[in-house]
Amino acid sequence: MNPELKIEAFVLAGGKSSRMGRDKGLMLLDGKPMVSYILKTLKEVGLPVKIIANNSGYERFGVPVFSDVVKEKGPMGGLFSAFKNTTADVVFLVSCDMPLLSEEEIKNLTAEAAMEKIVAPLVGQRINPLFALYPVKLQNQIKDSIAAEDFKMTDFILKNKHTLVYFSFSTTAENFQNINTQQELREVEKRWNNSI
Repeated sequence: MNPELKIEAFVLAGGKSSRMGRDKGLMLLDGKPMVSYILKTLKEVGLPVKIIANNSGYERFGVPVFSDVVKEKGPMGGLFSAFKNTTADVVFLVSCDMPLLSEEEIKNLTAEAAMEKIVAPLVGQRINPLFALYPVKLQNQIKDSIAAEDFKMTDFILKNKHTLVYFSFSTTAENFQNINTQQELREVEKRWNNSI
């Protein structure tokens, strides 16, 4: 990674959480809000962190919180909001529902960061667009995609200059797990408690 390249992490917590029934990032995982785990890991790596959320409940975590610039546009709208609220060269977009991500995975991805291309993980055979690095110079392309109502993040990655960083599914699948339901939340808690 170019040491002069400025990266800022934005945790995306503006979703509707329809399957969870409540705001995902604020759901308690082992007694702490789910979002707090990813915030802690990003800070430990040394990245500046902000949150995109429309819920003032996120202001308790001591990092800047910004609401969506354009509402109801999903992760694409969240990325556009991040671009509008950064002075960095690259936005590291991270979903709030992946609390198990490790410092190593963050470092492996950010090591590939570049000014002119998107960097996203390929976990097994699947691209994860919500743990990816987006150059801020793509702001107009994102704006155009939103205007065209083309909200598919993976398609956006593939049609722009990009690098995919391979992560072995067998060793990292659990860390990349999105916790979308209360049942998944309880299953993760149970695994943690059994490993202590």
